[in-house]
Amino acid sequence: MRLQAPPIQLLAAFEASARLKSFKKAAFELSVTASAVSQQIKQLETHLSVQLFKRLTRRVALTEAGIAFQRVAENTLSTYNVGYGVFQQQFSTPTIRLSVIPFVAFEIIIPNLHEFRALNPDIDLRIETTMALVDFESEPIDAAVRFGEGNWDGLEQLLISDCQSSLVASQPLLDSKPIHSLDDFKSHTLIHTRSSKDDWERVAQSRGVKKIDAKGDLVMDSYLSSMKAAEEGLGIAIGVFPLINKWVRDGRLALISQPRDIPYKNYFVYRRNDQKKEQLERCYQWLKAKYQELGAM
Repeated sequence: MRLQAPPIQLLAAFEASARLKSFKKAAFELSVTASAVSQQIKQLETHLSVQLFKRLTRRVALTEAGIAFQRVAENTLSTYNVGYGVFQQQFSTPTIRLSVIPFVAFEIIIPNLHEFRALNPDIDLRIETTMALVDFESEPIDAAVRFGEGNWDGLEQLLISDCQSSLVASQPLLDSKPIHSLDDFKSHTLIHTRSSKDDWERVAQSRGVKKIDAKGDLVMDSYLSSMKAAEEGLGIAIGVFPLINKWVRDGRLALISQPRDIPYKNYFVYRRNDQKKEQLERCYQWLKAKYQELGAM
């Protein structure tokens, strides 16, 4: 045998042929011709001065030398693939998958995404919308914007903004059916967001009653659809600020009462010790600035 190792480009054809037991199948996997694979195997055998395959009628089988060299090829290619993965992670554009509710995506991030890309051309920010609480252990998500008290175990939790809430509705609805007392709610529909079904119970408690008597209930599947329903005059919704500051300023929604501070806040969360921490911090700082631009009521 020669002391010099064979050209590394021959290993791919050998490894695929050994694994698939067929030059034809290896050729299909590698997007080359079967003849090209056969020629590379012959070149490898010539270089090693041993026969690696037994050529059978419809397949090939490894010789004793072929079995031994298969381990060499597999280890070499595995090391290369692992090393390339590390290289790619270090020098390629990192992808940040950010989970947010549809309202945040459509009202805050997407209208300003061109700005983020101009400021951070080395980050591929991908937005995934959901009303569900994303599971960082089982889902391919890098970060999320969460609304809560900031008590999520195992996650970095960076404050984006404090929050307030107020009941909101369309101005035409309030003009036709004003609300001055709890009895006035009997003429209105209460709009619920499915993921926040207990919110109206908290509203009732804040007003010293067990339940707010209303004409009916309308349950929507997202916060965005709840705000749209309120804008269309379908009922009264619970508005969270600063998210809907612009809607109120633009006259799309009207306040029924002055916003009150609530214990829930907006947080940017991600796994602790994440290798993309530097890029995640930049996403956080940009997003926090966008929330600040919403202003105060």
